[in-house]
Amino acid sequence: MMLRPITVFASALVGALAIVVFGASHSLSAQQAPAEIRSVVSKMSSLGSFRATVTIGSGSGGTSGTLSYSGGKVHLKLSDGRVIASNGRVVIVYNPASRVAGKQPVGGGGGIGWLLNGFEYRVAGNRATGRAIDGNSRISEVKVQWGDGYVLRKLSMKNRDSDSWFVISLRNVRSVAGFPAALFSYKPPAGSRTVENPLNEIN
Repeated sequence: MMLRPITVFASALVGALAIVVFGASHSLSAQQAPAEIRSVVSKMSSLGSFRATVTIGSGSGGTSGTLSYSGGKVHLKLSDGRVIASNGRVVIVYNPASRVAGKQPVGGGGGIGWLLNGFEYRVAGNRATGRAIDGNSRISEVKVQWGDGYVLRKLSMKNRDSDSWFVISLRNVRSVAGFPAALFSYKPPAGSRTVENPLNEIN
């Protein structure tokens, strides 16, 4: 049965889509978000193209890698060899251990401003915790931590039906003049297998 690898890639794609939210420059509602959160959104939107060391994962575990971002396009190479890439239209996740790739269209909104909207925040120093205003929101809580100049350092999200946090940590964030277009239009190695729309295969 091919359900297991499809499920694995579906989970990875959810993580990929969480990374993709750094794209686009959707604004926050000033009535809902404090000045500090709006400053983080403004700073990340102003970076344009950047590279950073990133750690992603749930609970106490996490996998590190190198994140390249430019104008809503993302390439993430993890230390275990997995690649998560999006050209803004589709997101591809490749696992070298199984030589299987998942390919899923990117839809809906985007941008860290879009993600952080709709929460009631409590700010303490360089951290903020937000609880969803809408009780039916898929993400029930977020935690945001920033460094000098309001550069994002850590973003944690908890789904309404889960007790675990999905965490994205950024280090060594640095602006880059630009990246080759081929970096974001990732093509899995020859001989690998691609599963189209894996998220749509799971009920």
